[in-house]
Amino acid sequence: MLNSLKGKKVLVTGGAGFIGSNLVEALLELGAAVTVLDNLETGKSENLDEFLLHPDFTLIKGDISDPVVCQLPDKQRDHLYLL
Repeated sequence: MLNSLKGKKVLVTGGAGFIGSNLVEALLELGAAVTVLDNLETGKSENLDEFLLHPDFTLIKGDISDPVVCQLPDKQRDHLYLL
């Protein structure tokens, strides 16, 4: 599966945490387009600073329990990682 991530769209919730940010880094290195949805309550925005200028990275600050926020990410995701 990991070899087939090039060009895939991935949504990672909780991506600003330690594990999430490391997952984001790995996904970007594998060529995936990554969107992170995080409310930053326990995660740190600094964990994502190195990705902010990456052309395949998007950060959405919000809570997954908010229906309006959940409509923001493109629904055409190939993979979803909930952390």
